Amino acid sequence: MSEYRYVERPFLDQLAALGWTVIDQGDGVPIDPAKSLRTDFREVVIKDEFFKALTELNRLDNGECWLTDAQKEELYEDICGTRLAAGKSLLEVNEAILKLLFKIQVDRNEVTSEEYPVVTLIDFENPDRNRFVAINQYRIDTPGRTKDHIRPDIALFVNGMPLVVVECKDANEFTSNPMYEAYLQLMRYSNQRPETKTAGLREGEERLFFTNQLLIRTCGEKADYGSITSTDEEYFFVWRDIYPEANRKYSPPLGKERAQEKLIQGMLPKATLLDIVRSFVIFMDTGKTRVKVVPRYQQYRAVGKMLARMETGTRPEERSGVVWHTQGSGKSLTMVFAIRKGLTINNCY
Repeated sequence: MSEYRYVERPFLDQLAALGWTVIDQGDGVPIDPAKSLRTDFREVVIKDEFFKALTELNRLDNGECWLTDAQKEELYEDICGTRLAAGKSLLEVNEAILKLLFKIQVDRNEVTSEEYPVVTLIDFENPDRNRFVAINQYRIDTPGRTKDHIRPDIALFVNGMPLVVVECKDANEFTSNPMYEAYLQLMRYSNQRPETKTAGLREGEERLFFTNQLLIRTCGEKADYGSITSTDEEYFFVWRDIYPEANRKYSPPLGKERAQEKLIQGMLPKATLLDIVRSFVIFMDTGKTRVKVVPRYQQYRAVGKMLARMETGTRPEERSGVVWHTQGSGKSLTMVFAIRKGLTINNCY
């Protein structure tokens, strides 16, 4: 109960203050899928939310949605990874689906006869046009596996697609290292625990992570985040600053700012989360393996301030400046993120 009271519930309350729709199912095992907007507990991407978003985001000038029901079904199958997943790793599917979030097409607009029109899955330019939903105790049944279901503490959805998975823990007499326990849970949910992979066991549900962009673990006083390739605790990072400055004024749910509150306020406002997904998530080869990289707080802040100066400065000295880096702080990645965000500002992709 203390985990729910001091970690999970404050997380949901802060998201609600940021404009998210919050569905609180308490701290027990859900028995009715309808409470989480689904028809059954095998459904991962929330179909009803996904269809409603497609309808709202793909209208003609007269207000008519140009997508047919059959096209919506096909898009749903694509984003669920139904056709993509065969013979591919979790990382390969995740990378392919991220590309679809930016650009996905259907064969034909049956209303205007346009061929291969682009479908909008997320309106990155206008965050409030999207559907942001946070659901706790998000049960997904896993028949035939080592456990009959998984139940992430919180899942965050944009237009029905789970983009963030949060695991909450509380330090108590039963959990001496809550952050490590949260890490193990995230690895279990995504079938990435080394001992079970070696044994050929499946204990989680990889489909939950096909559209995932952030993993978050928190015990309130401590909180950090990573990506689906953060299979070592070393690659979970703390978000230490809130940017843009406009988001710094808020009321922490428990009356004090802990690491959890700072991470939520820094990363999960609607516009910030979409900005991170659009311009600050990349895949790269390290020489040994392929990894998914998400930004650190100083990179996100530096890029925002850099581009703001370039947009608003009227003289060369107002449009230039110095970004101070320490060794290993990600200078090259900061430049990559700046280029990507600059391209989105100019609608280059």
